[in-house]
Amino acid sequence: MSQITDTENDNHVLNDEKDAILNSAMAETWDAIVDAGLAEKFVKSNTFNTAAGTQEYPLNTVAGSDFYRVHQVYANEGNGQLRALQHINPAEMLNFRAPTSAVPMKIYYIPCCPVITIGAGGDSATFDGIDGWEEHTLMTAACAIKLKKQESYAPYAARKAELEQRIGSLGIVDFGDPPRVSRKRKPVGYTYYPYFSQINAYLLRGDKIELFYSYPWVR
Repeated sequence: MSQITDTENDNHVLNDEKDAILNSAMAETWDAIVDAGLAEKFVKSNTFNTAAGTQEYPLNTVAGSDFYRVHQVYANEGNGQLRALQHINPAEMLNFRAPTSAVPMKIYYIPCCPVITIGAGGDSATFDGIDGWEEHTLMTAACAIKLKKQESYAPYAARKAELEQRIGSLGIVDFGDPPRVSRKRKPVGYTYYPYFSQINAYLLRGDKIELFYSYPWVR
């Protein structure tokens, strides 16, 4: 970053300031990747068990202290099968209740952006921009430094915009999806069976995840 902006020996921008600018720029790149739907490589998972009658669970406990966004929540049916839960909104809570039994769960989540500290001891973390998108971080940081020095940052802003367009254009493509979705009928003789575990929905509220089952029947 110092070489790009020609500030290696510039006392107007201190090392601590460079650290803060770099971490802010890195978080912006992280959000661009996540919002484009390209954060699969970053996804982590954790397992936990619910407690009977308990509805709320702290996300930093059931997921991790680095929790940022939910990727998917599953209930373990106890036979090796993970069943995806639906995400509901507060207006739908009337039809749901807190589970009355303990259920093993698995949550996949996107962690927070790592924080890098550059000093005598070396870097404390690393950032993987997946497909070379670390350049977006450098361009964002370069804009901030040039703005602080009251110098033109137009070339860096232009390149940053190009990278954001590239990230966004790739994010809307999932090569694993079929070219079109067809509606299929249920097979003859299809019989409906309720799930074994009692949880089938979740709601995010603040720093907690709330777990529910449909009332009066488990669907």
